[in-house]
Amino acid sequence: MIVTRDNRALEGDRFADRDLLNENEFTELFNKQFKLSHAWLSKRFPGFDRPVIPTQFRRAFCSQCFIESFRKVGIPVSKVQWCYLTKPLCDLHGIPLHDSSILFENFDDYTVQAFVSYWDINKFKEGCDKIREVGTLRHGLTFKVQRRLDKLTRLASKSGEGVKVQMFVLTLMRAMMMPVLHHGYPKFALDYWGGDEAYARLSVYGNFYQEIYRSTCLARLYALYFSAIMLGWITRDQASRALHENYYSPFCKDAMWSLLDESGILLGLLISELKIYETQHLNLSGLYIPKLIRLTYDA
Repeated sequence: MIVTRDNRALEGDRFADRDLLNENEFTELFNKQFKLSHAWLSKRFPGFDRPVIPTQFRRAFCSQCFIESFRKVGIPVSKVQWCYLTKPLCDLHGIPLHDSSILFENFDDYTVQAFVSYWDINKFKEGCDKIREVGTLRHGLTFKVQRRLDKLTRLASKSGEGVKVQMFVLTLMRAMMMPVLHHGYPKFALDYWGGDEAYARLSVYGNFYQEIYRSTCLARLYALYFSAIMLGWITRDQASRALHENYYSPFCKDAMWSLLDESGILLGLLISELKIYETQHLNLSGLYIPKLIRLTYDA
């Protein structure tokens, strides 16, 4: 799925999202070829009697929400929150979201296809339960972080700084996804991340800016977890108590800054990007950057 999306973008097809195009671009050639009128087409193919989920909002879904909505209204419903990169967990149930598949993301009955396809997979529910069980503590801490970020974003939006708050955290998440920190991710979070194909021109910049779009929900969950440690939203004691879930996971800010400092390009890029999104709510002074790094990168 992710590799195919990358290829489509490279070929210029990223702008072919039918939700963003005028419908005449699809019907004009058809009309001319068969000499049909727009009035006849409108009568023969009337509009849907219910809203269609825009393609760009089909990134992920919560299986539990699907089940509950199916029981209440007879059809799985979709939520806008599932498309946000900084929300890898369901706001209602606090469980990791599931990634959508290219097999059904372009279907008009997307939610039904997602519901049926995933629940037809052998032992899908058991696999989900296992993943939640393995990361119970870190998932719980990350859910609290997600809710805290949501509240902070609403507060910052009153002064027009909500987007900057989101981008500040998103920038940290980008840095947390770099290969230097991959040892802190559980194996299942790396599965299907980015596909098998590398970028045509692999570099620090390509990884930094693009990986978050190719990543899975679980990968973004742990990126948010590590970002919260950097921000001090998850304390060293809290992270230490979760080490039994992954003994290789970084649990203190100093160690993480040291790892990032192994690549001067990455650290310089991170700090320069964070400066763009500084606000009274989130800024570099709140990151407790080691003194030597502050002096080196004018942070």
